[in-house]
Amino acid sequence: MAISTVPPVIVKRNAQKGLEIRSKSVPSKKAMVGEDGKPSKGVFTARALISGKPISEELLRTMIAWFARHDESEMEVANRRDKTSKAYQAFLAWGGNEGRDWAKKTIRRIEAERASKE
Repeated sequence: MAISTVPPVIVKRNAQKGLEIRSKSVPSKKAMVGEDGKPSKGVFTARALISGKPISEELLRTMIAWFARHDESEMEVANRRDKTSKAYQAFLAWGGNEGRDWAKKTIRRIEAERASKE
């Protein structure tokens, strides 16, 4: 049976909320802006999650890595308490807690299915 990589509704909502907060922020408070001033990977990830289309395994793995990197920092986790912060915007854009859990679960299922075929 094929494993669905379509993001759950709550993950889509989180990503949408992250982009909405970002769009209402003044430029100095906008998250996910690259050094060149263009949107960074987080914006593209949020748009992919919002689209409701299947997410690639590569993007799922990127999500897991992003959460692992950003959940390590106690300061970043604390910064998320401010619901207008760059940390909060980015965290939601990547799917929030539900996005992290969904990406991990989906990758585990993909790997288990591969292992069962070997």
